[in-house]
Amino acid sequence: MDLKQLTYFVTVAKTLSFSKAALGLHISQPSLSNSIANLEKEIGSSLFERTTRQLKLTDTGELLLERATSLLEQFSIMNEEIQDIVHGEEIEIVFGMIESAHGWFTKVMYDYAKKYPAVQFSVIDTLYNTRVVTALEKYHIHAAISNHRIQSPSITGIQLYTERFVVIFQKEHPLAKKEHITLKDLCDDSLITGMPKFETCKQILSAFDKLQLTPKIDYQIERFEMAKLLVNEGLGISILPENYIKNAFPDTLDYRVIEDNILARPVFLYYLKNRRFPGSVLTLFEEIQTFTKML
Repeated sequence: MDLKQLTYFVTVAKTLSFSKAALGLHISQPSLSNSIANLEKEIGSSLFERTTRQLKLTDTGELLLERATSLLEQFSIMNEEIQDIVHGEEIEIVFGMIESAHGWFTKVMYDYAKKYPAVQFSVIDTLYNTRVVTALEKYHIHAAISNHRIQSPSITGIQLYTERFVVIFQKEHPLAKKEHITLKDLCDDSLITGMPKFETCKQILSAFDKLQLTPKIDYQIERFEMAKLLVNEGLGISILPENYIKNAFPDTLDYRVIEDNILARPVFLYYLKNRRFPGSVLTLFEEIQTFTKML
């Protein structure tokens, strides 16, 4: 029994089709059938119930699928960690990140690239708590910058900073005449928010609710960039994280910090606790923490 046989078996077990599995594995169907037959002979038990209508796993096949899937995942993780260590200064670092962190993170990347010019970066959006956890545990990303509070024994979380919120509006808007603004001042305007399932939107609406205020929500969108565009068209006002508007804020708009202390959010660096990182990745973690102390 070897990894190739287990890979072949798992592929057949998941598709329940020798023809589909052979196509996905880029081998001939007779070769795949022979491999499975040899595996069954070695184990001493059938792994599939073969009928003219459907392929079905036996009890032995169900057990092997569970164990082999876990084994192949662990092998993939081991191989990825080893390759990271061996090629530490030439790897691709993959980060999950909230939208408001893009501006300062690019500055970190600029300085970091001087030390590790061969390292490549991939940055993906992280919108949901479960997505962050899954991406870390499946080794899809090395780390994440997120405003979610993640409590998991397998994940290390470091709070980087606390982020205030601002309200953005057109320069001609009556709010531009106010020096100090609270959530109460925003209840009569058309408010552009994120989708209700997003953590940022939940936090904003919770702040209104705790102050027994009811905002007038006319637009719900997925990206801060879209909120900024809608405000620029005069369709309303929007509440955004302060760090977001520090990057490429249009001259046609203005903003004020919202002074209610209830409305602020912590931002964290998350990574898998037991993952072995090369020095290049650990250096990046350190530079992120050093830079964000100045925010």
